[in-house]
Amino acid sequence: METIDRSQDPPDGPVGQSLVYEQRTFAFVDLGRDASAALRASWSNSRPFASGGVIDSTWLEPVIGAGSTAASSLLAGNVFLATANPATLMTIGTGVGSAVMGPTGIVATAPFVAASSALVPVVAPVMLFLTISSVAMAARIERAQRTFGRLFEAVERIRIHLEAEDYARVETAAERIDEIRSEFEHSRRFAKDAAAKLALVEHDVSVLVKKYGHLVSGDVHSEDQARQRVTDLWLFFLASLYDLEVDVLQLYWALQNDPDVAEVRSSWLMEKIERYGKDFRQCLEDDPVGDYHRKLKQKRAESWRPDRRLAAKLRNVRAIRKDYHSAQAQIKGWIDAFEANTDESQWPSIVLCRDRDGERELRAYHTRDIRLERAAA
Repeated sequence: METIDRSQDPPDGPVGQSLVYEQRTFAFVDLGRDASAALRASWSNSRPFASGGVIDSTWLEPVIGAGSTAASSLLAGNVFLATANPATLMTIGTGVGSAVMGPTGIVATAPFVAASSALVPVVAPVMLFLTISSVAMAARIERAQRTFGRLFEAVERIRIHLEAEDYARVETAAERIDEIRSEFEHSRRFAKDAAAKLALVEHDVSVLVKKYGHLVSGDVHSEDQARQRVTDLWLFFLASLYDLEVDVLQLYWALQNDPDVAEVRSSWLMEKIERYGKDFRQCLEDDPVGDYHRKLKQKRAESWRPDRRLAAKLRNVRAIRKDYHSAQAQIKGWIDAFEANTDESQWPSIVLCRDRDGERELRAYHTRDIRLERAAA
C-alpha cells in the first residue's frame, strides 16, 4: 500500500492515498477545505448528484476509523472521493497539480500535500474496494435494465400470455421491487422490513427462473407448443432480470446494514450475472420455433397436393416465430447494453461526506459528476 502522508489538521487542498487490494489499485482522496466548500455550495439539498444514488451505511464509520486523519477531516466538513478509474489514478499518481471537477467545471485547484500519517488505516482497502466495485457492477445492471424502461411495463405487455398464477407472481415481484427501491431512493436508507420483503421477492422470482429456465429448453412439435415457447422465453428473461434487481438491492442493503456479508453478496451477484449471461446467449443461439417452422415448410414442399390446414398452420407459426424473434431481440438488447459498460474509465466514483445537519451522518454517493483532472500549467 502506497500512501501520501499529511498532518492531522484538515488540509486546504487535495490529499491522496493510493491503496491496493487483490492486485487492484484504487484511491481515497481528501478533496480539502477549498474544494469541499465549493462542492457543497453547488449541491442540491435533495439530490446532490444527478447520476447516482446514496448509500447511507454502517460500513463508513469503521472503515474510516475513529481518530483517523480522515475522520478528523470529515468532522471538519471535508469531502472525500474514492475511485478505481484508471485516468483518475494516473492523475493522483502525479501527486501535484490536480484540479477538482464539479458539475459546472473546475471548482478548485491545489497540489496534493504530504505530512505525517495515512488518511485511513490499513484495514480500509477491503471495504472501500468492495463498495466501489459493487456500486460499479450494480450501476451497469441498472443502465442495462433502463433499456426497457420500467420492467413493470414489460410485464404489462405480456400479461395476456401468462398463466394467472405466474402473472400474479411477476406482478407482485414488480410492485415490491418498485416499492423497496422507491423507499430507498426517497429516504436514502432501507426500511427495517426491507430484508424480509426482499426475501419474499427472491423466493418468487427464483421459482419462476427455475420453472421457465427448464421450459425454454427442448424442441417444439406443435403450434400450441410454439406459442407457449414465446411466453416461456419472456417469463424466463423477465424473472431473471427481477432476480438481478433483487440481488442489487440486497447488496446495497448489506453495504448499509451488514458489511460482514457484503462481500458474499457481491460474489453471488457476479456469479449470477455470469450464469445468466451464458443462459441468455444460449437463448439467442436456440431457435426451436424456427426449427418447427422449417419442418412445416419442408412437409409442405414434400406434399403432392395443396393442404389448406397445413398452409394455415404455416401462417400461424410464421407469426409466432416473429414474436419469438422479438423476445430474442430484447434479450440481445440487454446483453449489448450490459456489455457496453465494461470500460473501467466509466466506473462511477464514490463521494463520501458527513451531513451538516441532524446527526451529521456519513453518506456515500455514487456519481460520475465529480472527477480529478490534471490542472493546466
